[in-house]
Amino acid sequence: AHLRRNMNIQRTTQAAVCLAALLAAHGSRSQVIINEIGAANLDQFSDSYGEFEDWIELYNTSAAVVDISGWYLSDNPNVPLKWSFGPGTTVPANGRLMVFASSRDQSAGALQHTSFKLNQTDQEWVVLSDAGGTLVDDFQLQDPLQVNASWGRTTDGAATWSVFGTATPNAANAGGGPYYTARPVLVPDGGYHAAGVNVTMSSPVAGSTIRYTLDGSTPTAASTAYTGPITLNTTTVVRAMAFDPDPNVPPSFVETNTYFINVTHAVPIISGAGDQLLDLLNGNGSIRPLCHLEYYGPDGVLRDEAFGEYNEHGQDSWAYDQRGVDFVARDQTGYNDGIHYPMFRTKSRDHYQRFIIKAAAGDNYNFGPGQPAHIRDAYVQALSQIGDLRLDERSYEPCVFYVNGQYWGVYDVREKVDDTDFTSYYYDQDEYDLQFLKTWGGTWAEYGGPQAIADWNALLNYINTNNMGDPTAFNYVDSLFNWKSLIDYFCINSYTVCSDWLNWNTGWWRGRNPNGDKKKWRYILWDMDATFDHYANFTGIPDQSVNADPCNSENLPDPGGQGHTQILTKLMNENQQVRDFYVNRYIDLGNTLFSCNTMVPFLDSLIANIAPEMPGQVARWGGSVADWQANVQLMRDFIEQRCITIQQGLVDCYDVSGPHEVVFDVDPPLSGAIEINSITPSAYPFTGLYYGGITTNLTALPESGWTFGFWTIDNDTILPSLTDSAAWLTIDTTCTIIAHFVPPITHQVMLDVDPPGSAAIQLGGDLYTTFPTWVEVPEGISMPLQVLPAPYRYFLYWDILNNTTVPADSTLPAVDVAFFSTDTVVAHLEQEIYGYYVPNSFTPNADGINDVWLPLGNAFDVLRFQLQVFDRWGELVHETNDPFEGWDGQANGKDAPDGVYVFRVNVVDAIDNEDHELTGHVTLLR
Repeated sequence: AHLRRNMNIQRTTQAAVCLAALLAAHGSRSQVIINEIGAANLDQFSDSYGEFEDWIELYNTSAAVVDISGWYLSDNPNVPLKWSFGPGTTVPANGRLMVFASSRDQSAGALQHTSFKLNQTDQEWVVLSDAGGTLVDDFQLQDPLQVNASWGRTTDGAATWSVFGTATPNAANAGGGPYYTARPVLVPDGGYHAAGVNVTMSSPVAGSTIRYTLDGSTPTAASTAYTGPITLNTTTVVRAMAFDPDPNVPPSFVETNTYFINVTHAVPIISGAGDQLLDLLNGNGSIRPLCHLEYYGPDGVLRDEAFGEYNEHGQDSWAYDQRGVDFVARDQTGYNDGIHYPMFRTKSRDHYQRFIIKAAAGDNYNFGPGQPAHIRDAYVQALSQIGDLRLDERSYEPCVFYVNGQYWGVYDVREKVDDTDFTSYYYDQDEYDLQFLKTWGGTWAEYGGPQAIADWNALLNYINTNNMGDPTAFNYVDSLFNWKSLIDYFCINSYTVCSDWLNWNTGWWRGRNPNGDKKKWRYILWDMDATFDHYANFTGIPDQSVNADPCNSENLPDPGGQGHTQILTKLMNENQQVRDFYVNRYIDLGNTLFSCNTMVPFLDSLIANIAPEMPGQVARWGGSVADWQANVQLMRDFIEQRCITIQQGLVDCYDVSGPHEVVFDVDPPLSGAIEINSITPSAYPFTGLYYGGITTNLTALPESGWTFGFWTIDNDTILPSLTDSAAWLTIDTTCTIIAHFVPPITHQVMLDVDPPGSAAIQLGGDLYTTFPTWVEVPEGISMPLQVLPAPYRYFLYWDILNNTTVPADSTLPAVDVAFFSTDTVVAHLEQEIYGYYVPNSFTPNADGINDVWLPLGNAFDVLRFQLQVFDRWGELVHETNDPFEGWDGQANGKDAPDGVYVFRVNVVDAIDNEDHELTGHVTLLR
């Protein structure tokens, strides 16, 4: 769980030895040393930007100024030359130089900023090297500190290091002391418990006093002292802190466990605990309490935990009694730098510093207006994600939320998009690389400041004052702006009939790191509650009903004033490529992501995840499950009708005709694919609805080793010719379009088994049972080869004449092989020999070793089998016709006594069909 427990380490002798060695080796150059490190600076010491960043204090031990121009700092001893001091950087005689580890990468001025940050819970280093790259000093943050504390030399320049509960940046080191006492240990672990549980507490430090709370609050010196096991009969958060017998040793970190008594859930569980957390959840949005968070899986097992800031999430929905919050893990608290677990099934990412705990906002059941379904925003965001739209979505996972041990309802865990934790991980665009704009009533720069707004306005002005049909002008815009992201943004908002966007809930951004990804302006999905005829019409769209025309969106008069609709309409009106792409994109999505065959089952799958939890939501916040289900059905009905009404809407909006059913196929199967406008179906034949009056673009995509041959089509015409792999047509009728691919070079391969009838062979997914047989295979394409032995046969080896297998082990029954010539492949097998083997003793004492007596055999007929066991008086104690059912030492439901038992087995040789009767004895010992 990336938590460090029971740490009570002081650095003395090793630091002294290292410092002495450095001083001896580097002379005057090592007069400048690392003196103090503030990696827990939450709100104590701000930089010139007003930010509370990590900091490093250097100290000059000499009576002369030392020039450290070109020296280096790093957080990684394996990459010591990460960041260098600028020219003219000096450290005063017996003085200090402060450096902020903020990642701003500024090397001039009195307050310099490195290109990296410090992570104390990840045991990072601070490494100082001279201009020649020689190590001068270093310190590892092995043991994290509590808020605003620092690691520093006991006195300026001393060999020993101490913990400063009150850091001393830019001042003499004084008041340092030992590390915290060890954290208490709670047994058992938190999680599910079927009944009441007794919790015991212990400390590795003799004489420590453990104090605890059961209401989620932070223990103090006045909290209840632990004297013996605590009995819990209801779900409870236990928080404990150890106080050292030495008053100079500061108290431990807090240990927090949530015990869920007689309760289980079908979704992950978030348990929050801490002072003022209930105040926040009860509506005091002005506070940002630092509190604990545990993340449990649906199985009740702790995945990870962290300590950080909770703050208000939501605008209108914050007025509801069930409120959403943001969580930000704070490495400065010393507990953890995030939740280290893949929280979202759609993402492989396994570290989250920031995420949203969302209460379904405007679609909250039972607080949202109208007919809330508790799923709309999550559904639309997840739909966009599975459709791989050119947008950034808030990944979704359902959960339940507990606050200080109290059940707080059904929530969403959501990935936070508008944050550098997100952009850095996926796109290598960090805080100071971003231009991130957001509109919610007004527009502001989340990142990038006034320059971001100025750059956007300059682009908007260029588009409005230049002809977008001019290739030079359009290419310039295309280099800065992902207009296909804009189209996807309009398509999904239009299709779901969103009524709360553009002037609200709109975000778009770009990265400025040339080595990163997403350097063009692109869009995010923010809040999609007001969809499918739900919630207020904040944007003023002309129609919220299921019959809303798809072109309503681009005809909006620029709500929000940031030019998104202006850009779309100007590009569409002046550039035929953009217009065709927009209309075709709508058509393509209607045939795939927005089809009822996708949208309805996907909705049902998400509803199935939360349905078991909705009775608890209703019990906590009101309403009824039946009413919620009825609301979900209204949403489902809207989607099913939308799939139909959108077809006429496309005709009305874009002067197209149809739609016409078109079947796309490839020949032969698996030889290639067809890119249809913006989509490439993965399975064929593929059927979709397409329209006349617009160009449909096709590209034949051969599989490796294949080449495109020609198109065939009935009832229509493909241009420029049937032999062009990149082609187009206007679809004016129902038709079938087939892309034909020419096979690569092929070779004849003979397959055989030895002896005859001993196996089947599977090659490239095809099963062969009659031998010898000749097959045609493509050259150079790796194909799986597997032998499937007949009963009572076992595989020996492959005999392949001209080609080799991968792995190069002919005794493996399953290998891969690529053929570059004609070949013969023979699988050699051997017949099993009848045998039956009986152990002579067993020990059924439930220790997991030899608890069951089970005779073993091979090549016998399992359908004609009988086993009997008798005691010394001839009484039958065990009988079975199942050769795989062992005897567990029971007789008539009770433990059979120790002793010798007689067995009789009737077995039929499956090869020769001969009967065998075996007798003997087995000893039972407990």
